[in-house]
Amino acid sequence: MAGEFGRQRWSGAVREAFLRGLAAHGSVRRACRETGMSVAGAYGVRKRDPDFARLWARAVARSGEARAARLADAGRKAERRDGMFGNYRKRRDGWTEVRVRIFLRALSETGCVRDACARARISSNSAYRMRQRDAKFAEAWARALDRALPTLEQAAWERAVMGWDEVVWKDGVEVSRKRRFSDALLRFLINHAGAGQPHRKLSEKELIAQARAAAYAAGGYFELRATSEETDAAIMRKLDAIDRARAREAADAAEKAAAEAAARGDGFGEDDDEDWDADDVGEDGGEDTRAEWVPKTFGQPRITGM
Repeated sequence: MAGEFGRQRWSGAVREAFLRGLAAHGSVRRACRETGMSVAGAYGVRKRDPDFARLWARAVARSGEARAARLADAGRKAERRDGMFGNYRKRRDGWTEVRVRIFLRALSETGCVRDACARARISSNSAYRMRQRDAKFAEAWARALDRALPTLEQAAWERAVMGWDEVVWKDGVEVSRKRRFSDALLRFLINHAGAGQPHRKLSEKELIAQARAAAYAAGGYFELRATSEETDAAIMRKLDAIDRARAREAADAAEKAAAEAAARGDGFGEDDDEDWDADDVGEDGGEDTRAEWVPKTFGQPRITGM
C-alpha cells in the first residue's frame, strides 16, 4: 500500500520524508513503505546522488544512537539471557548486551556485517572473533542472516528484472529518464535460482524469458551481454573465415591464370626449348649454317636467308 505520497518520483519532498522515516525507525523498508517508494529505488537514488547518500548515512547514525540509548536503559534492568558470552569479561566499549541486540537487528535488516557493526559501533574484526569463540552468538548471527536473505533477494530481483529509472539532470532540472537493468544481478539469480527451495528450479531460458517479459511490460528492454570468452571466440571464428576466403581466392586466381596461359599457347614449351638448343649446333660442333628463325610479320615480305 502506498504511503501519503503515493507512487511517484523521488522528488525533494519524498526524499525528506524518507530520511525522516529512516532516522526515526532505522529501517529502509519501513521508510519506503511510508513514502510509497520501492526499496530498490531508494538504493538506486543513494548510489547516484552523493548528497543523498551522505544524508542517508547521517539518518542511520541518528537512528542507531537513539536505539542504543533506548536499549541501554532496558539493558540495565535486563538479566543476561541464554548465557551468551559465557564468563567473558565485559567492557564498556566492547560486546555488551545492548551492542549485541543492535548488531543482530541491523544484520537481520541489511544482511551486511559491516553496516551492522557500524550501527552497533563495534569493529568487524571483533564481530568475527566473537562469532568464532561463542557458539550461541554464531547461531544468532546465522538466524539474523536467514531473516535478511528474502529481503536481499527481493531487492536483487527488482533491480535485475524490474530495473530502475536513471535520471538525467541538467542545471537542476530533470531532462529525461532511462530504464536500466542489472545484468550482473540477473546472472547471479540465474546461477542461484531455487537454492534451498522446494519448488522446481527454473532453467536459464525460462528466467531470461521472464526477465524480457518484465522489461517489456515496464517499457524497457533486456539483453544479456556476452562474456569476454564468448567475444574472443566469435572474433576468432570471423578471422578463420577470412583466412579461408583468402585461401580460396588465391587458389581460384592461380587456376584461372594457368588456364589462360594454356589457352593462349603463344610461348615456347619445354619441348620447343630443347629442340631449339639442339638445332643451334651443327653435326661437326660448329655453328648451324641454316637460316635463322625470324618471327612472323604482317604486311611485309618474309626474309628466309642471306
